[in-house]
Amino acid sequence: MTRIKICGITTEEDIRLCVASGAAALGFVVEYPVDVPWNLDRNAAAALLRGTPPFVTRVIVVGDDPATVIDLTEQLKPHAVQLHGNEPIAVTATLVAEIHKRGAQALKPLRFSVETGQCRAACADPLEAARLIEQAGADALILDSVSDTRPAGTGKSVDWTLARQIRDQVRLPLILAGGLHAGNVGQAVAAVQPYGVDVISGVESPVGRKDPAKVHAFVRAVTRSAG
Repeated sequence: MTRIKICGITTEEDIRLCVASGAAALGFVVEYPVDVPWNLDRNAAAALLRGTPPFVTRVIVVGDDPATVIDLTEQLKPHAVQLHGNEPIAVTATLVAEIHKRGAQALKPLRFSVETGQCRAACADPLEAARLIEQAGADALILDSVSDTRPAGTGKSVDWTLARQIRDQVRLPLILAGGLHAGNVGQAVAAVQPYGVDVISGVESPVGRKDPAKVHAFVRAVTRSAG
């Protein structure tokens, strides 16, 4: 069954809604270095993580500064850390090792520009870039879109054909993100057959506010595609 992560959780109401709908994982954006609508300080994030029910995976979404990433991992004790910044592959490998030492798993996105379609990585070849993330020790690979103004939540899809090629050639569990919503996620799951899907803006109205109808419709669409 395709697992569902809903990202950009900012309130206790978000937690109740997403868990009741059937999400397996929740993402909390914490002290992110770019101004995004979902950013939390560590104290607010700690309170929300404590309020997340058992058996729901807690993921913190962080980026760039290694000291901050390690400090947040130690303080918040998430199940997984999503390194969603511009960390070079050598820094990613070091952070993955430090995250593992602290009992959490490490997720790393490979992001594709909505302006050019090219992957934002040191290696221009997306397949090779995915393999480098695997070699860095990450526990899962996320495929996401990025724009010049927003590091995530762009509302734009990645190339599903390329995503399937990466999924078939990399041993890491692949989590598909980027422009997913109830109207296209079933098609995306059928095309890519990912381990999981990750959504943020596709279940919001307005941006930054989870829409109950969109959340429920998204989860239903994923569940039906798996059936």
